[in-house]
Amino acid sequence: MTDSAAQPDGSAAIHGVEFRGRGAEYFRIWIVNLALTLLTLGLYSAWAKVRTQRYFYGNTILAGHSFEYHAKPWRILIGRAIALTLFVGYTLSVVFFPFTFGLWFLILAAAMPWLANSSIRFNARNTSWRNVRFDFSGTYFEAFMAYVVWTAAALALFPLAPLTRRVHDYFYINHHRFGGRSFTTDFPGRRIYVIYLFGFILIVAMVVAALAIAGALVELHIHKLLGGVTIPLGPNDFAPIAFVVFGLGSLFVGSFITTLVTNLSIGNTTLEGGFKLVSRASGLRVAWIVLSNTFLILLTLGLYYPFARVRLARYRMRKYAVRGDGDLDAFASEALTAQNAIGEEIAGFFDFGFGL
Repeated sequence: MTDSAAQPDGSAAIHGVEFRGRGAEYFRIWIVNLALTLLTLGLYSAWAKVRTQRYFYGNTILAGHSFEYHAKPWRILIGRAIALTLFVGYTLSVVFFPFTFGLWFLILAAAMPWLANSSIRFNARNTSWRNVRFDFSGTYFEAFMAYVVWTAAALALFPLAPLTRRVHDYFYINHHRFGGRSFTTDFPGRRIYVIYLFGFILIVAMVVAALAIAGALVELHIHKLLGGVTIPLGPNDFAPIAFVVFGLGSLFVGSFITTLVTNLSIGNTTLEGGFKLVSRASGLRVAWIVLSNTFLILLTLGLYYPFARVRLARYRMRKYAVRGDGDLDAFASEALTAQNAIGEEIAGFFDFGFGL
């Protein structure tokens, strides 16, 4: 989708998003990051993340302007040290003192909302477009309800899973701001239930297909139905074949469903000021890219990973857009003025990057 300042039929202008990165360029960044991370026993990973994010943000263009990533690597390093400390403490305690499992469960459940809020706010405040920063305003209690209470409810009662996903998306999107302007998404629960029901049907079909393919291959071997052609399979190979087929099918279905849900959440998002976000990625196309990328990464022992990531980003970004009647340049200028007047802090003292 190309950037457009006005539509001939008088409808709202559409400003497309574009990713201009190239696989060969990112490969050079990735291979250096990987080497330095290994040589420093993981310490460089925080700097590697910043280099990677700056490359992807800098090559993501909206209305002729790129996004920027401003995070300091040492804050990511601190975040990872906190996460690693919790993980090591949990592992050692449970191994040597199994009775502490319940205590650690409560500690992690209490820490999760803070970890989630801190990480999302850190990423938002370190992201900008045209010098206007994003922000995130979720509270501890809201994060606790979304990520602990609703997730536990979905684990206990699977039919609540679609509503839980909607709660997560509402929490994530509706607390984001851009230059003080709020994002809002809202869509009926029945629409996400339809997507999940479709996904459930596909998973069941995938199980049947996996069992049928595995059974057919083993049957051909046993009864030598391929004449002189030898298939190196036996009855004991039934389970591994079924597992591989089901795994690849699940990856395909998972990517397909995730894309549809993302289209639903992002496609119903508005930005205060008269702008609406657009997400029109094809579920089948994304699923095919993810599946073929996985195959090529395995085939090249991981060397295709940078090309795979760029390939997916190029497709996903060109399916996003911003639509609105107003002047996007004027809107960004007003948002920058409002941001400077408010003097929003760049990053909270207790906000850290926990993601990989």
